[in-house]
Amino acid sequence: MIKRARRTKSEFPITITRGSVRVKIYKILNRGRAMFTVAYRGPNGKRMRSTLSVLSAAKSEAERIASRIMNGESAALELSNTDRSIYVRATELLRPSGRQLDVAIAEMIEAVDVLRDKGTLLEAARFFARHHAVGIDDRCTEDIYHEFLIAKEADGLGVRYLQDCKNRLKKFVHAFPRKISDCTTNEMQDWLVGLKTGARARNNMRGLIVTLFNFAKQRGYLPKDRETDADFLTRAKSSSGDVGILRPADLSKMLAAAEPSLVPYFAIGAFAGLRQAELMRLEWQDVDLEQGHIQIHASKSKTGQRRLVPIHPNLTEWLQAKHPKTGRLYSSPRTLRKVTTFAKGLGIEWPNNALRHSYASYRLALCKNAAEVAHEMGNSPRMVFQHYREVVTPAEALKWWAICPK
Repeated sequence: MIKRARRTKSEFPITITRGSVRVKIYKILNRGRAMFTVAYRGPNGKRMRSTLSVLSAAKSEAERIASRIMNGESAALELSNTDRSIYVRATELLRPSGRQLDVAIAEMIEAVDVLRDKGTLLEAARFFARHHAVGIDDRCTEDIYHEFLIAKEADGLGVRYLQDCKNRLKKFVHAFPRKISDCTTNEMQDWLVGLKTGARARNNMRGLIVTLFNFAKQRGYLPKDRETDADFLTRAKSSSGDVGILRPADLSKMLAAAEPSLVPYFAIGAFAGLRQAELMRLEWQDVDLEQGHIQIHASKSKTGQRRLVPIHPNLTEWLQAKHPKTGRLYSSPRTLRKVTTFAKGLGIEWPNNALRHSYASYRLALCKNAAEVAHEMGNSPRMVFQHYREVVTPAEALKWWAICPK
């Protein structure tokens, strides 16, 4: 129930006058809360009212109405109760911004016309705010790329990793020579899909782009309180059929025909599953035949974590006669090219990461434990289970692990 509040002559009703036009403001109580009713005579002498919760808003409304009646615009004031409520609510929402209702509507219509079917006005505003945050030192991708490489080199990361970053990210920088905040998810996704590479290479590129954007966020070149556009890039789907492995007969043929310097490369890659970069950094003192493991130091591991890889019996036999105790196994980056040329000379197809993929496939088929294989490889159980499960049969695995020097 609405009760008319007790008023004093000095306060209410307040009368707003424009010429001969008078508009009055009454104070009422609605459930104990003060409300202010603006009352006036509309066209044909009809009594009109509107109620607001703030006195200053009621005064502004009364002044506007009085001015309109005086200027002959009284017809515009004949609104239904619903329309009047909408109008009052709109003016209250606009008051903090200092904009007039008609100006705000004109700006909104113009903005919607610019967007057309590209999204809503709210989506456009959020996009603009995300890419033009206050206090952000917005920089170009090329500047951040060079700064990123210097930082990674100072962290002591491997030469191979740094070279991979340079080669891949250089392509990205050339494709997006602009401020990093202007690189959108859709544009980068289309560019990734257009690369003439396999799923693994495309995902590697995506991973480096995400790393670059996170580096930019860390340095204050992107907002730190939100995800970057690179975080929304989707991964390419790859199946277990993408994994290429060697057959036991192919490995036996290569080990029998290889020159002595290449035997440890084939044997450790096939029976320990080290990454190419880890194998190139490996030193003979890390190969402990007595304890039966190969130690991969954190500084030499892709994941930055130390791990011990078991030396299986057949690998022990291959390494016993080739172990000089000290020094690096391989120091030349041309070793991989030499290995692939040798394999092709024997008429053997050499898939990408052939030895590591083969180790994972034959090891998982033998031990049936994805977590154990993942630990040995410095990988995740999910990746091992997804890519190497049921690639080979247990019978083929037995042949693989029976390959020994004659």
